[in-house]
Amino acid sequence: MLDIIAEAHRGSLKAGTPEMQKLFVMLKLLPHAELMRTRPLLAFALVIDTSDSMRDMSGEASKLDHAIGAAHALIDDPRLAPDTQVTIIHFDSTSHALLPLDSLRNKRAAHAAIDSLQNRHGTTHMAQGMRCAQQQLSGLSPSVAKRVLLLSDGETSDAEECRHLAHEFATANAPLISVGIGTEYNDALMRDVAQISQGRPYHLEGIAQLHDVLNSEIGSSVREVVTDLQAAITTVKGVTLDSVTRVYPSLSDVEIAGQPYRLGNIAAGDYTVFILDFTISGITHRPSRARLAQVALTGHAAGVDQHIQLTARDICVDFTEDKAATAVVDMEVLGYVQQKNVDRLVQDAVVAAPNDAQGARRTLQSALGMTQRMGNTAMTRMINKALEELSTSGTISPGTRKTVSLGIRTRTIKTSAADNLENVPSDEVIRKLTGA
Repeated sequence: MLDIIAEAHRGSLKAGTPEMQKLFVMLKLLPHAELMRTRPLLAFALVIDTSDSMRDMSGEASKLDHAIGAAHALIDDPRLAPDTQVTIIHFDSTSHALLPLDSLRNKRAAHAAIDSLQNRHGTTHMAQGMRCAQQQLSGLSPSVAKRVLLLSDGETSDAEECRHLAHEFATANAPLISVGIGTEYNDALMRDVAQISQGRPYHLEGIAQLHDVLNSEIGSSVREVVTDLQAAITTVKGVTLDSVTRVYPSLSDVEIAGQPYRLGNIAAGDYTVFILDFTISGITHRPSRARLAQVALTGHAAGVDQHIQLTARDICVDFTEDKAATAVVDMEVLGYVQQKNVDRLVQDAVVAAPNDAQGARRTLQSALGMTQRMGNTAMTRMINKALEELSTSGTISPGTRKTVSLGIRTRTIKTSAADNLENVPSDEVIRKLTGA
């Protein structure tokens, strides 16, 4: 039901040494054709900030007016089947499900609930909205493809509770699509809740962009045919798993505090790519082929409500004294590693910028070089804008900081075995970039 390609960035490692060596393994997943013809049951929770700041006018309409219009468009989207379940939730000083979870066979009730968002007001307490969404989605089968669209324009007073709740959404396989509007919201929080739950964060420079975000999320949700994919990863002595990161079609770190690791949902029609980051150290290997780890995947075929258990894959490399063999790298795998590294560099730069503009500039220039070599024009534009602001004002504006910090997570691209990745970094540079 699921094609899997497992490829290491190096096929050979140094033999005869206990020194630390890195190994990045690409897992590339693609649902089979028969799954592509199925349609999963969907459940959407629209969780919308109705605090007073959402009524600030942008042209002839407020941010809340635009949000209401986009929500109406989602309800009427022809890609959503009548059995799609939707709940409409507001949050400000309080939170309520204006439409308890119901199918789109009752669109009139959904539209009425959306219109009633205008009647709410108060201050921003986002965790209350998240808790209400959790209650509405509780009890749904793991085979249901869930989405929680979380929209806010302000700083919430309960950020740590939001992060705690995000872990519960991850356990329920309900990714949070966090959408921030303007410059006042906590972008680090929106990034965190999306990452923890295997969702995606978005920054809207203008509220009119919300239609594009919802359109994209509907498109991906209706194609999700494998839900609640989980990985059990075992390693041999001397090998540790440092991280698991989804790198395409968007970037998100996977929580690895306990097994099995939750990888989220897999859409049909395109690859989903993960990078497994291993460290090998403290063990001297003689020249031979060795198994370093094993990966076993399970999940649900959503459209046919069937459990999937895939044959475990061994991760093997050759230990050799041949220096030429250990210098050979897989450019496709390294391309995904580089995109992960760009995200790390960008986050470091935006944190450093207020106190160390020169250091932030150097870090962003390193990231820019990577994006240019990969041909990622969207990332290149965002980083160039941040560099221009550092050059002219000595800092990065709040809007640009949010654009680059969150946008970098949704602008990854497919890489290939093409030779456009020049100047392959050394093992020392790779260790530094990945924080090893």
